[in-house]
Amino acid sequence: MSAPSVERRKHPRFAAAGRLAGHLVEHDLPVRVRDIGLGGFSIETMAPLPTGVEHRVRFISHDDWSTVLPARLANCRPSCADDGSPLYVAGFSFVDDEAAETKRTVAVLLEKVTVVDLYGKA
Repeated sequence: MSAPSVERRKHPRFAAAGRLAGHLVEHDLPVRVRDIGLGGFSIETMAPLPTGVEHRVRFISHDDWSTVLPARLANCRPSCADDGSPLYVAGFSFVDDEAAETKRTVAVLLEKVTVVDLYGKA
């Protein structure tokens, strides 16, 4: 029997499920957003990124709404895609996660990821 996993995050994360794309502004690098929560998010990249570095990250929602937020890279680990190709999973924390404006913006992002459009276009 394996030991239970320990959740170190203060806030839960929600799967982005293709509803949110990302872009590392300074690197002009599109990335896949895996999940997002009030304190941070994770992305997939093709190359490792150095930890501790602050990035400006553009988030683009499925309905083309976008915003840019500063985030610090907390960790980066090797992984692999569904097809077996190598990739890296990078975990970020929002730089100003206690600021009112950041909280409002992240709340909008979470809504874009979690709300189901029952009466959307067919």
